[in-house]
Amino acid sequence: MDNPSLFPEGLFVVNIDVWFNGDRSTIMETEAQLRQALGTQGSKLLGDLFEIPSLLLGRASVNEFTLNALLDLDIIASVELPYSNVVTEPYELYKWDYEPIIQNELDSSAPLATILDSGIFTGNPLLSDIVVAEEDFDHTENTTADLNGHGTGVAGIVAYGDFTVGMKSKVFKPLVRLCNGKIMHNDNGNPVFSIDKRPEQTIKEAIEYFYKEYGCRVFNLSAGDSDHLYCGGRQFAWAEMLDQLSRDLDIVIIVSAGNVEDPNIVEFSSRDELLEKCRDQLFYPEHRLIDPATSALSVTVGAITRFDEPEAIPNRSGRISVGKKDYMSVFTRIGKGVNKAIKPELVDYGGNFAVTQFMRGQTRWLKTDQKLLEPTLHNGNDKIFKGWCGTSFSAPHVTHIAARIERALQEQIKEKPSANLIRAILVNSARCTDEMLSWAEASTDVFHKGKNNPKQERRLRLIGFGKANDSLLYSDDNHVTLFAEDSLELRSFHLYKIPVPKEFLKVKAEKSIAISLAYNPITRLSRKDYLTNNLWFEVFRKIDERDLILYKAKKESGEDSEEDLENLPDENKAAFLPGYRDLSKSTLQQRIWRKGPRGGSDLLWDENEPYIYILVTGKERFKYAEQEAPQDYALAITFSYGSRDDIELYNKLRQNVRIKDRHRVRTRTQVKR
Repeated sequence: MDNPSLFPEGLFVVNIDVWFNGDRSTIMETEAQLRQALGTQGSKLLGDLFEIPSLLLGRASVNEFTLNALLDLDIIASVELPYSNVVTEPYELYKWDYEPIIQNELDSSAPLATILDSGIFTGNPLLSDIVVAEEDFDHTENTTADLNGHGTGVAGIVAYGDFTVGMKSKVFKPLVRLCNGKIMHNDNGNPVFSIDKRPEQTIKEAIEYFYKEYGCRVFNLSAGDSDHLYCGGRQFAWAEMLDQLSRDLDIVIIVSAGNVEDPNIVEFSSRDELLEKCRDQLFYPEHRLIDPATSALSVTVGAITRFDEPEAIPNRSGRISVGKKDYMSVFTRIGKGVNKAIKPELVDYGGNFAVTQFMRGQTRWLKTDQKLLEPTLHNGNDKIFKGWCGTSFSAPHVTHIAARIERALQEQIKEKPSANLIRAILVNSARCTDEMLSWAEASTDVFHKGKNNPKQERRLRLIGFGKANDSLLYSDDNHVTLFAEDSLELRSFHLYKIPVPKEFLKVKAEKSIAISLAYNPITRLSRKDYLTNNLWFEVFRKIDERDLILYKAKKESGEDSEEDLENLPDENKAAFLPGYRDLSKSTLQQRIWRKGPRGGSDLLWDENEPYIYILVTGKERFKYAEQEAPQDYALAITFSYGSRDDIELYNKLRQNVRIKDRHRVRTRTQVKR
């Protein structure tokens, strides 16, 4: 490296690739040569070398001087710089003597969520004062306590969110109260349902109980049936039951996408090839969604990786993580859902696997590397924290945010927000980092049939709309969210006229407008279409009234087709991605206009203050008894930009928002708890 200033100070970790001729008798000699180059002043080889064809892969703790010594060796093929800083202390969260500082400020008005799982261990000091209700619906162990650990792990994340935030300070603050709905029991280390009753019945009883008795409206279900793999066709019964409950009770259910317990270990000749093959095999049939992750009205969550540096143990075989930060976890399941709906809609951190060698050249999965696990709470007295891998622990991150959104909305609008509004705001917050986008869109689906397989389609199957965040819950001059709720007659449309301040379009910063739609159609398990109707929206930078009159006439007569909206003039359409046709079969949709510091002129279309028009419409899929009833929906629009310039975004939007004939329309800044 030509610029020494880019090196971290002191010791840092690098990946090293060493040339290898296939003669295993030379490996120990090679390791000795590397150790000699590293010297005895703190730099060292981390673990044994990992053998693949033509290369030996390793990791080393080095400083600038010893790095140069390595680079001078002829046996070095490449060095990846820098891998990470060396942590002075081991990953101490899981130690038995770790003493957290708990700041519990929750009261009876705090957010509330129900954990539908193997129970909760309330003896954990971080959970002892925040579980407000418990009930055993499994009746196998005759206790609401968690004898497995899975439920406690899920509960910890729902209550606290991201435990990595408090690791250094040791201060942990719960933000969500919990209801403990025990629906499974421990069986040889696995959480399982009772054989005496179908899971659907147990879950239905638990949801109805906590909804009726405690008014809970947000539920986490990190469970699924791997024997029911979705291969197209009709909806599953378990998923349909969740959809019925979601609609009838007006609740939000967060569901894990499911895991592949033992993914295929691919052959690879480099680290990059390993990562690419692990990503691409997510398109294999065994990684499809399971029941009930295909639930149309639930929010389904897949897993991405948080940590990418495996633990280094001297004189032990090397380990290679199979995902960098924000990459898809190798075990996660991906979409599509029923009728090609976007599933999972969201992803979040759920741990990472490593590949290790138990003999030279023979690899196996290491699923319990403590530096790759997602940290949460333990169900025993010997320690407080435990790490897990699985989409089971991605879903509660989303549940944590959903519960906080539900309560923040209620405080602002002074009534219970609809499940549609909660879901719309939740997915409105989701974003993909540039790394997530490029990694997902660089994927290859060898099973795709057709002339082309758009990269956007692959990305939506892998990571949906991205990772939700809690930014909408905090006051910020750079973010303003508008939202509306309404009911749409399917032979009509609604048109929203939203101002776009010129100052926003001209600010020298990254900027975006995110629009999300959520609706809750009636479902019919007997029909392949499943959803009785679909809603979707298109965004225009300007629109001709004559075109709208013709379109409305077709809608009212029932002679319209989905192509009619697409055939409106392209020059009037704003560049919101994905296109509406890619999302129209999903009950939860998000489209984003995103520009860099110099972008934004595409929305400036005359000398007047620019506007965008959001046209919401829909169509029945088949005849059904209630088809004349209007379809409820919620719409959320967030303007955001990434600089400190004060352009008075909130005031300009509030002064100019005028949405004719729309009821329950509200403008808000982010709500701060």
